[in-house]
Amino acid sequence: MRSKWLRQGRNDRLILFCNGWGMDENPIQPLECHDWDLFMLYDYQNLIVDENLEELLQRYEEIVLISWSMGVWVGQQLLAPFRAQLSGALAINGTLCPVDDSSGIPEAVFRATLAVFDKKQRLKFYYRMCRERTLYKTFLEHQPRRNIASQRRELKFLLENVTSCSCEHSIYSRVIVADRDHIMPAKNQIRFWGNPSLKLVSGSHFLFYSYSSWDEIAAEAGKSGP
Repeated sequence: MRSKWLRQGRNDRLILFCNGWGMDENPIQPLECHDWDLFMLYDYQNLIVDENLEELLQRYEEIVLISWSMGVWVGQQLLAPFRAQLSGALAINGTLCPVDDSSGIPEAVFRATLAVFDKKQRLKFYYRMCRERTLYKTFLEHQPRRNIASQRRELKFLLENVTSCSCEHSIYSRVIVADRDHIMPAKNQIRFWGNPSLKLVSGSHFLFYSYSSWDEIAAEAGKSGP
C-alpha cells in the first residue's frame, strides 16, 4: 500500500481518504481542500501503511474517513480499531463485501477483469466508471499515472485477500450510492447496506466531480439521515 499527503498544513482536522482500485492522486486533483489536511491511501498490493496510523490520528482534533469503491473495504480493515476517534465515516460506492455476487462486484466479473486487463481494457473500465462522455473526457485529462503491471498486481491482491464483513460491524456512519453505478452495481450496494443512513444519488461510479471541494464531501460524512 502507498500513502500520500495531498494537503498538510496547520489544520487540526484531517480527511483520511481510501482511494479506489487502480487510482492515484491525479483523478481527484480538481477538488480543492480548504479547512482540512488530506491524507490518501491507495495502491493496495498489501494492507501495510507506511505511516503509524495511531500516531497520525492523535495529531488531530477531528478526523473524517472518506472511502470510495474498493477503498470502502480497505478503510474498514484499517480503521476499525480507531472508530471511536472518527467524527464521521463516509462510504461512497462500495461495500464491505466488495467481491460478491449479491453484495459487491460479481466474482466472475472481477476475475475476468484481471484475466484480460491491458491498456485497451483499462480505457473501457474508465468509461464504465464514468458512463458519460463529458465526465469521461475530464477524467482522462486527470487519469491515474499507474502502469498496467501495478494495477494488475493490486487487483490480484484484492481478489486473493478480500474478506466479507457484515454491515452490522461497519464503521461507516454514512453511505452514498450512485444510481447508475455499473462497476459496483447499485442494486448490490443497496441490498448490502439497506439502512436509513444510505443516500441514493444520481450519477456513476466516479462521483468526485459532482463536488466542488473535499470540504463539501467531508460535510456529507457528518450528516444524519439521507
